[in-house]
Amino acid sequence: MQDFLKKLLPNKDSNASRYYTAVVLIGIVVLIIVLNIKLLAWAMIGLCFGIAFYEAIRLYGLEEKASLYISAGIIWIIAYFHNNPIYIALVVLVVMASYNAFIQNTKSKDYLVILYPTIPFLCFFSIYVNFGVKTIIWLIITVAVADIGAYFGGRLFGKSPLSPVSPKKTLEGALIGLVLATLIGTIAGMMVKGFIASFFITFFIATISIFGDLYESLLKRNANVKDSGNILPGHGGMLDRVDGLLFSSVIMLFLLDWI
Repeated sequence: MQDFLKKLLPNKDSNASRYYTAVVLIGIVVLIIVLNIKLLAWAMIGLCFGIAFYEAIRLYGLEEKASLYISAGIIWIIAYFHNNPIYIALVVLVVMASYNAFIQNTKSKDYLVILYPTIPFLCFFSIYVNFGVKTIIWLIITVAVADIGAYFGGRLFGKSPLSPVSPKKTLEGALIGLVLATLIGTIAGMMVKGFIASFFITFFIATISIFGDLYESLLKRNANVKDSGNILPGHGGMLDRVDGLLFSSVIMLFLLDWI
């Protein structure tokens, strides 16, 4: 029993600020959900987006140009008034491609920060606007359970590395997280959809959240950094917290329109 608890509980040298930060983040999410005010949600999600956008520029190794931040700001402002804000990002991508063609710049990689994290954040906000706060609750619960289940499942039963990109993550942990997220997420999803639709949507978003985590790990490895940033004490950067959620938002929006 003692060995079991040692595996389950964090090490004594774990930073206590990690838990305080988690409490604050959960409190903010609960506040947004309870009040359910579009302007507040837009502002808070936009703040997270701005931080993640800054972190992504550094992870991609892009030049910190004012034009990138201005583009991000314009995209997010227009997103408040547009029911399908993803189209805004697509327009920006076309403008970027056109400008680079005009100046014959074949080396620019600025489009990367539009593909990620901009479009996923727009998908998340679009889910809130078009499908309501209950759907956001469903999404957050699913991704959170997948992440927590993978963490504790890996500590208890993990033996096989999931991917060379992130050797600390285990296949056993990922599968445990996936099963738990599918079960609990399906129940949460039945606030919005029927059982079958809820089950399939939950399964796919729980699965893709794993790869969202791996993608961010790849970016950090390429940038030779441990965390995407340091704005969240004990947690690293914003992208470190929302990587799985971002990938899942894209898939969920697609499936909600399809199923």
